[in-house]
Amino acid sequence: MGSDFFNHLRKLLEKLPGIGPRQANRFLWALLDFTDDEQNELSNAIAEIPKHLKRCNICFRAFSVKNGEKICSFCGLNSKRDKNKIMVLEKDSDLLNMERAGVYDGLYHILGGMIDPLEEKGLVRERIKKLFERVNTEHSGKNGRLNTMPKAQVLQDLAQRDGASRAISQQRDMRVLAKSGAEASDIASLEIILALSPTKLGEFTSNYITRVLEPLKVKITRLARGLSTGIELEYADEMTLRNALDNRR
Repeated sequence: MGSDFFNHLRKLLEKLPGIGPRQANRFLWALLDFTDDEQNELSNAIAEIPKHLKRCNICFRAFSVKNGEKICSFCGLNSKRDKNKIMVLEKDSDLLNMERAGVYDGLYHILGGMIDPLEEKGLVRERIKKLFERVNTEHSGKNGRLNTMPKAQVLQDLAQRDGASRAISQQRDMRVLAKSGAEASDIASLEIILALSPTKLGEFTSNYITRVLEPLKVKITRLARGLSTGIELEYADEMTLRNALDNRR
């Protein structure tokens, strides 16, 4: 089937992770067997996604919106999470697995993937810049004071470390918690836990994050090698995650 509309839909489906041309074709053929009501129900649900599902402006975790919130419950004012720990993860499914295991009680930062060494820009690099800003603003002192590094210097330093040809254009103000009255963590007691899958891209991304955060002098640890090389964090069991977290360094 080679109509322009079919090919357009297939290309859209191929944007989903792990979906290639064959899988996209199978999805479309299955959708053709849906009743009109089923097709309408699915299309209406997809159209409603922006109203009901968002990514947190701070940690980029996906969450359900109830009253127009922009910050998830983990990062919110009434959160009971340990603000002295931020775990950096590749994707939401890694977070779900970590929460299911019940071995971690800190905050998160979702990258949305791994760094492509061949690309100078992209979603992951942007979220790593946001992590830099998050640490530099939210966790610079008990009163939420900014780090002594001026913002212009922060942006210039990030641009240089990222190999970019220009400074970062527009940065979100990451002082949301301080403005809402939430207590900021002292950067001296803050720990960044790099919990990326032990793959080549995972190692590359972890090393990149370490270099980017170096000026902040923040403690950075990695999960212990209880995780087999090449294994996706998403599929690790509770015991493996607990051992990897307990023995991080």
